[in-house]
Amino acid sequence: MTTTLTERALTDRGRDVLQRAGNPFRNYFARNPDDEVCARYHVPELFAPERDLLHAIIDLYRYDPNTHSEVVPVLGNKGAGKTHLLHSIKHGSSGQWQLLVTPGVYQKDSEFLEYLLFQIIDTLLGGGKQKGIRPLDYLGEQLVRRQLGIALCDLTPEQKMDLFPPTGLSRFGRVFGFGTAQAQERAEALSENLSGYSNFARMPVPLVQALAAAGLSPQKAFDLVCEHAARNEAHNTAGLMRRNIFNGFARAVLLKDESELANFLTFGFAELEFHVRPTRQDLVLALFKVLADVFRSLKTPIVVAFDQLEDLLLARRSDDAHKTAEAFFAGIVQVMHQIEGLLFLIFAERGLWNRFVPSLDGYIQDRLNNPVHVPKHGTVKALRLEAPAADLVRRVVEARLRPCLEELPQGETDSEIAPFTDEQVMRIAGTEPTLRDMLQQFRHLFDHVIYGPEESPTREQGSNRITEELDEPVAEEITFKSVEIVESPGEPAASAAGVVEQYETPVAEATTEFSPEPSIPVVARTSNLNHDSLVDLWQQEQRAARRKLEPDGALTGATRELQAGLGAFLSACHENGVKVGPWRLQHVVPEWSYGEHPTYGMVTIAHWACKDAQPWKVGIGLFLARGAGKPKDLEIKLAVMDAQPTMVDHLILLRPEDDLAMTGKSKTLLQESERQGKHARLEPISLDGFAQLYSFPRWLAAVRESLPAGAPLPNLADIIQERCEKLLEQVCMPVQG
Repeated sequence: MTTTLTERALTDRGRDVLQRAGNPFRNYFARNPDDEVCARYHVPELFAPERDLLHAIIDLYRYDPNTHSEVVPVLGNKGAGKTHLLHSIKHGSSGQWQLLVTPGVYQKDSEFLEYLLFQIIDTLLGGGKQKGIRPLDYLGEQLVRRQLGIALCDLTPEQKMDLFPPTGLSRFGRVFGFGTAQAQERAEALSENLSGYSNFARMPVPLVQALAAAGLSPQKAFDLVCEHAARNEAHNTAGLMRRNIFNGFARAVLLKDESELANFLTFGFAELEFHVRPTRQDLVLALFKVLADVFRSLKTPIVVAFDQLEDLLLARRSDDAHKTAEAFFAGIVQVMHQIEGLLFLIFAERGLWNRFVPSLDGYIQDRLNNPVHVPKHGTVKALRLEAPAADLVRRVVEARLRPCLEELPQGETDSEIAPFTDEQVMRIAGTEPTLRDMLQQFRHLFDHVIYGPEESPTREQGSNRITEELDEPVAEEITFKSVEIVESPGEPAASAAGVVEQYETPVAEATTEFSPEPSIPVVARTSNLNHDSLVDLWQQEQRAARRKLEPDGALTGATRELQAGLGAFLSACHENGVKVGPWRLQHVVPEWSYGEHPTYGMVTIAHWACKDAQPWKVGIGLFLARGAGKPKDLEIKLAVMDAQPTMVDHLILLRPEDDLAMTGKSKTLLQESERQGKHARLEPISLDGFAQLYSFPRWLAAVRESLPAGAPLPNLADIIQERCEKLLEQVCMPVQG
């Protein structure tokens, strides 16, 4: 395409259309691995070699499930596209399906194995999708197909006759042995449909459709799976856990009831009949091993991807923070020894990683730096993301501009990158160190070209369909006439990559010469988060959290993640000086673990003070168990007030509003607690309230990610009190009047 064509000026009508469409470069960073912006502007060729390499590493664990657990660091500068790469692995169409766990806030007061187990359970039971399907739906379908197929093969001819009785007049001939061949054929046909052999080179027949074609009801199929598991699984701890997991998956898939699986993974596994009562750590390890074995048997790797670890890797600022970071990496190494077949992906800034890892214990360093041997790719010690080539940057620009350009009048422009020119795109691609820096410069250039140097796009100028997460003013244009590069005689010239590692966010980039026309505004990378931007981020995270918590069992499975969110929420309230009536927080313990139950033995402790009075030590816990687990959950939560010395003066239990009534043993436990003088109250929480807790750490991370490196968080008191007024009253001491 010639320069003349690309530089052809837009008409006033075309400029108006682009102004109404909004700046497509507003969202220039991925908030998290589930950010929909990544899919909207995805360019498959971007990071394709790196993605193929990660898929090859994951496939090692698919085809050899007993591969030793390993860590693969994915290193790149801030804004290099690490989160976008992780999104493409989790949600992209390339590669096979794997259970990709992207943990939220690190729960530093928990045992790492326990923390990781409940992250997997949250991912399994939650409503979030991977490659377009919920993990529970995908794994449940695969597991039930396999177990049902095995159970059919083990049936005797008589049992097959009972399962597939003759129909019509043939049923009267059963006493003479008629119908056996027909039952055998139906059983074999169903087995073939379940295995997929009947549809070679095509997708297997869906489970429900296969059962309907065979004339087998879901209830009969469920009973068959449960009976087979009861006959064949051992009666030791692992066998009992496997049996309950098989039954829970079968009920979820065949009868559409996820509660049994959710209850077992959060409550039932700790209530099995044990000859010797195991410790809390032994229970967690036993359940983790069984779950890992089940997934390995389905050739489904468990991939744990940690992203946005800047807070941990900057931990050298204080001794306590460094100990937390050491415990995190020591926990990963310990899990690698305890559980086989896990793959850890650590997405981190290259400079921070290279400065932090040498400060760890030598053995931890060896395990983190242990290379992985990948067929056709060689030995991989770490995967490094570099700035994309200019032709890929052009494709990214085309993908961003395409929705806007499609609205232009026909014949307005025949350039795929209008209103930019090839020269401008190539220049930015050649001078900016990371993809994020390039997108930020394109954002300012779009404002400069479309809105003009004197204007700044606002929300009032037409309807903007692109969500404005950041509201930055366009910086004044600076044109460099000439630049002289001076080198010290004793120092070699630093490479571009070296400069990027040393300085995470350069103030401005310059080339040796700028042509007078067209000029590109050189801007400082600043970010001004205003109230509207914070609200936009809040609403996006709130919607995503609600989707994850909507399915049956998702709320129960997210117990520990919700507790961590509650701790982060109250810590932020303390740091930002949030008040609730006359009450103000004096101290917060985000998570306090007690007792031997891995799920229920956890509360957040908040010290609420009113004027000069002695503060109340308020324990706040999540009371989410249902069915048989409900009295046990309540009993363990009330036991926190028995701790000596006294840790809690008043207990608040957050309960789903649709199950607030206390009956039977639960009611007796509450009444007995009141007679003993223990102060406790139930607070009804809606799904939106739980979504606020679940999304709060992710919202906080998105706010931090949108700020320049080293910039402090703005004061969040106003937005917390505005968006969480009811929740604040529910986790505080009573406010009179």
